[in-house]
Amino acid sequence: MKRFFLVLLLFILIPTSVQALDDKEPLHETLQKEHERADDKELKVRELTKKAGRISTRLSDIEHDIGMLKKKISAQEKVLNEIKINEVKARKDHFALEKEKQRIALELSGLMKTLWPVHLQNIRARFEGVDSWDMFDRRFTWLSDIYDATQGKLEEARLNSERIARNLERQRLLEEEAATQLASINKNKDRLLGNRYALRKNLKKVRRQRENVEAELSDILSSIENLKYQLQSQKTKRFDLYKRTLPWPVQGHLVKGYNPKAKPPLRGLVIRASEGASVQSVFWGKVVHNDTLRGFGHVIIVYHGYDYYSLYAYLAETYVRNGQEVEKNEPLGSVGYNPKADGPGMYFELRFHQKPINPKLWLTAKK
Repeated sequence: MKRFFLVLLLFILIPTSVQALDDKEPLHETLQKEHERADDKELKVRELTKKAGRISTRLSDIEHDIGMLKKKISAQEKVLNEIKINEVKARKDHFALEKEKQRIALELSGLMKTLWPVHLQNIRARFEGVDSWDMFDRRFTWLSDIYDATQGKLEEARLNSERIARNLERQRLLEEEAATQLASINKNKDRLLGNRYALRKNLKKVRRQRENVEAELSDILSSIENLKYQLQSQKTKRFDLYKRTLPWPVQGHLVKGYNPKAKPPLRGLVIRASEGASVQSVFWGKVVHNDTLRGFGHVIIVYHGYDYYSLYAYLAETYVRNGQEVEKNEPLGSVGYNPKADGPGMYFELRFHQKPINPKLWLTAKK
């Protein structure tokens, strides 16, 4: 029995992590840090949302500019197409006039072949064969009219040809200017398309960052709720507030009660129970020992915070592990053979500040 309490004392003193259950300050500090982290994440979400909004606005402006440029490109392409059509027409007119010039030149050449001998004869004969002034006048006027008509056609063809040539040159310059403007507009459109692609890529990245931060914020808020629950649990799950209300660890019959003055002293309760009966935790806590102990069979010790412990001995099997947090009334194992009960049963003990206390003062009265 002495060795048992030495082992129990060892388990009480060693687990420093268990003592943290009594320390409220770290939990408050952790909650404060989580709130600060949540504030940081919320601020980052707002910043990312604003950034995404700015990018969306820029994208909207670019979409508008691209739409306007597309209209300009369409109009410029229409102008360029009309210029090309006019150029084709002008070239056709030019070719037609060139053919007309060639025809007039051929006619003039034939006419000159015909008139040249007459002209030479007139030079030699002067007034030979001219009977009267009227005849001379008619011959001269006829030749002059032919020369003038021929010369007029040639001059007209020349002027038309020059006009069409000027028109062709003007159409060429217009085409070059239209092509230059179209290339400039397309260049601006390509630049805007590149900017749009970069902005869309950046917007996708920002939205992904915002989703990640929102997920982190959700986890932090969940952690805050959990910490709040733990704080509330610390306030409501104080062992010392449940005196005379704790459930019995097993359904059975009390064989021997708490009697520290007996020889040997009895610092707990000996309870006889049916074979395989379930043994349950009397309060919320954490398993700090789950192993066999000579003279007490398999023993489970649960720490309930604020230096309160409960001990369950002579167990046939256990359902929990070391370090596991257990609920009130949660099954810990099943009863085994208890020599003190001379049959199936268990031994139950409560301790406060490493000292045994009377369990009957903490358990509900038996019906």
